[in-house]
Amino acid sequence: MSDADDLVKNAGKFFSKLGGQLKETAKTAGTTIKQTTKQVTGLGRGTVKLELDQLKVAPGGTLQGRLVLALSEPVDAKRLVVTLRARQKLVQLKKSDSGRNVGTSHAEVFQFVLELGGAKRYESATLPFELTVPPDALEMRPSAPASPLGDALRSVASALSPTSGPIEWQVVGTLEISWGRDLTHDIDIVVTR
Repeated sequence: MSDADDLVKNAGKFFSKLGGQLKETAKTAGTTIKQTTKQVTGLGRGTVKLELDQLKVAPGGTLQGRLVLALSEPVDAKRLVVTLRARQKLVQLKKSDSGRNVGTSHAEVFQFVLELGGAKRYESATLPFELTVPPDALEMRPSAPASPLGDALRSVASALSPTSGPIEWQVVGTLEISWGRDLTHDIDIVVTR
């Protein structure tokens, strides 16, 4: 009888040890999957948030603000930047045999990138910044490929069907992450006299 009891005890110890090993392996695999998911999707990494002192600024004026990094853990990144950009929405009408299609895109009018930090490991922090709006901000137009035919077509098209909207100004904060999804936040601003 004792041989059977010893056999059951030894089998219990073996399976207990095996279960513990499987549990540790599963934990390690789960942690690796979680880290990879954070790297690729950016989920659970934290946020980048912009705080601006004012949302309305005159041409030639200065925007002051802060970029707030709220990270759940340190993140290796290529750089941390704040961008002042102006874009114009363009509507494209295309005719085909099946009917008309409408699409939209943006044309870059202006872009200035201010680098707050280079390649390093970033932790939660608040960084101040200043951006100067160009003095000719209200006169800017998107650059288009120059050709006499293109100019003539744009003139006729704009008279018949206006396809471009107003120029939209934005401040964009970005933590650029290697081999992963960047953390970003943008705020629309108004440039007016």
